[in-house]
Amino acid sequence: MLSQKIKIFLTPFCEATPACLLVMVQGNIWLATISHFQKALETGFITGAGVLILSLLTHRWLGNKYVVAGITGGMCFVADLLAHPTHFGSFTTEAIVTGAITTIISLAMNFVGRKFFMHGRAKLTKG
Repeated sequence: MLSQKIKIFLTPFCEATPACLLVMVQGNIWLATISHFQKALETGFITGAGVLILSLLTHRWLGNKYVVAGITGGMCFVADLLAHPTHFGSFTTEAIVTGAITTIISLAMNFVGRKFFMHGRAKLTKG
């Protein structure tokens, strides 16, 4: 039970943090400073905590990867708005881009993770 809740927190945290960092520095990772890392970690923490709180309310949506990715992206949007001001565009532009990239990362990690898991399971059951 506790390990499942830790996973529910860490997964969106690990998806939102790099997305936020990349959007803040507009793709040029060489411009990242300690302050950028701090803001990205803060955004990731708020995203993870938000998804964890939502998971306490209902578990029905945890089985659908598209809903999970949408909720993670939406929570990242809210977290980005709360954590720091925008670095480009209007006051919501960066948060929208960060949420969209987090959604894409979530879907990609789900797809890649399933492929590796199924490949590993096939290797274990053949032998």
